[in-house]
Amino acid sequence: MTNTAAAARKHAPIFLVAAFALLPLAGPVQAQKPGGSITVGQELEITGFDPLKVGVYDTSTFTAAAAIFDTLTTLDDKGEAAPKLAVSWTHSDDYMSWTFKLRQGVTFHDGTPFNAQAFKENFDRQKDPANKCRCAFYITNVKEVLAPDEHTIVYNLAAPSVNLPAVITIQSQNNAVHSPTAWKTKGDDYNRNPVGTGPYILKSWTAGDRMVLEKNPNYWDKGRPYLDRVILKPLPDAQSRFASLQSGEADIIWDDENDADNIMKAQKDPKLTVHSYKGSGAAVYAFNTKVAPFDDVRVRQALVMAVDRPKMSQAISNGLSRPATNPYGDGSWVKCKDDGALPFDVEKAKALIKDYGKPVEFKMLVTATPRGRMIGQVLQQFWKRAGANMEIEQVDQATIPPRAFMRQFQLVPWRIVDLADPDPQMYANFRSGSPLALANFTDPELDRLLDHSRVTADLGQRTEDYCAISRLINKEAIWFWTFQNTYYALSSAKLKGFPKIYNGVIDVSNTWLE
Repeated sequence: MTNTAAAARKHAPIFLVAAFALLPLAGPVQAQKPGGSITVGQELEITGFDPLKVGVYDTSTFTAAAAIFDTLTTLDDKGEAAPKLAVSWTHSDDYMSWTFKLRQGVTFHDGTPFNAQAFKENFDRQKDPANKCRCAFYITNVKEVLAPDEHTIVYNLAAPSVNLPAVITIQSQNNAVHSPTAWKTKGDDYNRNPVGTGPYILKSWTAGDRMVLEKNPNYWDKGRPYLDRVILKPLPDAQSRFASLQSGEADIIWDDENDADNIMKAQKDPKLTVHSYKGSGAAVYAFNTKVAPFDDVRVRQALVMAVDRPKMSQAISNGLSRPATNPYGDGSWVKCKDDGALPFDVEKAKALIKDYGKPVEFKMLVTATPRGRMIGQVLQQFWKRAGANMEIEQVDQATIPPRAFMRQFQLVPWRIVDLADPDPQMYANFRSGSPLALANFTDPELDRLLDHSRVTADLGQRTEDYCAISRLINKEAIWFWTFQNTYYALSSAKLKGFPKIYNGVIDVSNTWLE
């Protein structure tokens, strides 16, 4: 074993470094009851599933993807990687290569076999420069995926990854396994006609109304899923979502601490259950550093220092929101003694704006929802006290990602979701040249730290790197963080088997009704 591997075993016990035996997925302890149908109230309308079309999945797409597709691995209740389409895995001593043994006898919904070649085609399609997929930047660390035989795939990496099995568990655009036959035959129509190996099959999809998923009778995990049907309904307005839950129209809804009143009402209602999970990541905001006034660090620093997070938490969530000063959060293994957070200091903010010497006027994108407007208004008041004038630009939630990717903003809200490792998102969000580096900011030291954090297996050294990254980002104020991620779902008390809300995913693929 190399020194790198030895260090990883010493410092990173949460990472999986040995092969798994062929074991079934762990099930809930209660007796599962088959049959029935549930409706999920979602925050957003789903735009599609083809990575080449949508680029990056949002939280609502994750929910559908968790039902339609499988990933190689999943996270168990301890947050460790466990088998799914892969039944075991091993790594080279230097962590530059990972070999996965695949589950046999699995078929896609269209009847074609899932095998190593199908998985490789998924990867190659995303990686191909000719396809210009934004999703490709999330897999820059993977040089190639090989299929040496029908049931074996090999990841060859550009740099060591001590925790690859945990990183690839999220039901993302990169990890959901699609049927190559389906995308080849359906062409542009595939985006709204996804085909996976998952427990549910797409039956119908009416834009703006509902997506109906029906039980996969040939699912490889025998006896699952339990429900006959899952209906996904976009309900962007939080009050409408909660009303649908109270009336029984919905059985489970996505929610967050900005709807604190509803969460507290649900806690007191014996007919409802509140599910919550303190993850990693944070609610964040990106400045476009290539446009005025945010091309000047003094303005960016001033706005960050003018934000009173505890007061903001009280205003928007009755204090439920937990202030964040870095992108990692309590659920992350990255713990910083010094993250370089700028202090709350209105007088200092005023002085920086005065030193800037010009009027500070700008627009901020917010979602055209009560929550979006409230957050915008609170920030607007903070910044007005410091001498800056922010105009709220309300847009549909689905408009924000394309506006962000095309850099058509001055200040945009974003989110760093809960992952088992910070590398995929930190590298994509801040590395020079990334299509997802929304701030348009380039710094050689930031690039060096991002590159180094993914090539050492020593958890202590990686923590130092990520804390240094936080200090640099905070100093330059290219993004700022408001609150740590706490994920919520509110459900009927009759819905059972709901797992931890990893990555903010409302995964109902193995739930049942009591």
